[in-house]
Amino acid sequence: MRIYDPFRKKWLEEDIKTPFPSKGLIATSPFVDLHTHIRLNNGEDYDSLEKASLVGGFSKTLIQPNTSPPIENRTVLENHLKLSKNKRVEFLFTVSPFGSLEVEDERVVGFSTDGIEYDYPTLVEAMKKKRESLWFDHSQLYEIDGILYEGAHLELPKRPRSNEAIGIARTVFTGLEFGFRKFHIQHLTTKYSIEMITFLKRFAKVTCETTPHHLFFCYSDIKNTNFKVNPPLGSPEDREALVEAVKTGVVDVLATDHAPHPEKPNDFSTAPYGSTSIEIAFSAYYTVLKDLELVIDKLTKRPLEVIGISRKLEKDSLVFIDPEAEYVVDAKKFKSKGKNSMFDGVKLKGKVIALKLKGRWVMIDGEVLPNEEKKYPDK
Repeated sequence: MRIYDPFRKKWLEEDIKTPFPSKGLIATSPFVDLHTHIRLNNGEDYDSLEKASLVGGFSKTLIQPNTSPPIENRTVLENHLKLSKNKRVEFLFTVSPFGSLEVEDERVVGFSTDGIEYDYPTLVEAMKKKRESLWFDHSQLYEIDGILYEGAHLELPKRPRSNEAIGIARTVFTGLEFGFRKFHIQHLTTKYSIEMITFLKRFAKVTCETTPHHLFFCYSDIKNTNFKVNPPLGSPEDREALVEAVKTGVVDVLATDHAPHPEKPNDFSTAPYGSTSIEIAFSAYYTVLKDLELVIDKLTKRPLEVIGISRKLEKDSLVFIDPEAEYVVDAKKFKSKGKNSMFDGVKLKGKVIALKLKGRWVMIDGEVLPNEEKKYPDK
């Protein structure tokens, strides 16, 4: 079987025994998601998120702090650390910079503003007080209320597409002034943001990500409230610019922004933001980008580099992929408790077939195996 080693950018040929037909499959290092949401009080717990992550081929996910209550004090953080312990997926954490926590726990990799509304004085005060660490930023000017971007066809409150780029500049320049050195900008959506990131990379340690839905859809595709996400879907021009930015390396990481919810109401103004995608993220990326090595690099090596983890390919931990498989997404079959996916009914190419972690098969053909001795021996 062919194995792609993203850490050396090298293809290997190995005799790998599998309990399933393996002709045409390739293997690589398990995926890492730098942008995942948990809803302990509203549908998604660590058991269901673990299963969804395994189906998607992920062995590590980074939880965002906009939980209920938010991860901004020791009590809440300890609860999440306890609930997520001893899972087959390694759950890492970001914490809110607007509470009492510093980045000092082994499984906490940085601050994050994702999903937490704040104004500029609050941002400045946090950056003055907190010790320097990796800063994950949902870049948005909340002073302007808007569910969608200008140009979208629905009659709803709109914000300028430049909103995000201005927010990026505000965060990075303010952070540099107060001693922060590393910034990871979350879920890029517009060509203006790409231009801003390109400029900032010249003199600051700035990395960034984009999501499957922002690469795949634009605001003209909006059909129902599953397409309500924050930041919103951009224009067709924005989508094309994002695809190009991934290919040229301006966008460093592919991240899911997996945001599960129970069934959304039909009213756009009251429906929560978010789309579920961690189980089909690889397929969505590969369908759009059509470059296997590129997608794998930005789901493995690059996210680990962002959070400061050095890794080699481990042949007892591999994700198995069929690059030629095509299927139609059925969100009702997700292991996630959130079925709110804008990919529901969409045909994708490239599929995660199985996942092996530390020598044990944990997922085969969409089914998560019991957390015990491996159910299927290698043939």
